[in-house]
Amino acid sequence: MQLKVTYDNVARTLAVRTGILLIIAGFVLIIGCAVGTLQFSTFEVAGHSGIRSLAGLAVFGCMLAALGSLE
Repeated sequence: MQLKVTYDNVARTLAVRTGILLIIAGFVLIIGCAVGTLQFSTFEVAGHSGIRSLAGLAVFGCMLAALGSLE
């Protein structure tokens, strides 16, 4: 199986690239909070902790990229 970054369908390519971007953004924000540049409390949503919200962002990115690359 060969890794494809660009698919014939524009929607699939967009889904994969957006998913990867969300994964990277989630990890960068988590690292920023771990280093002390940002605070986890900034990302609290609906009573959930900030780490859970940032992890949810990365998981959503994983799901979006997986669905986009599904053949």
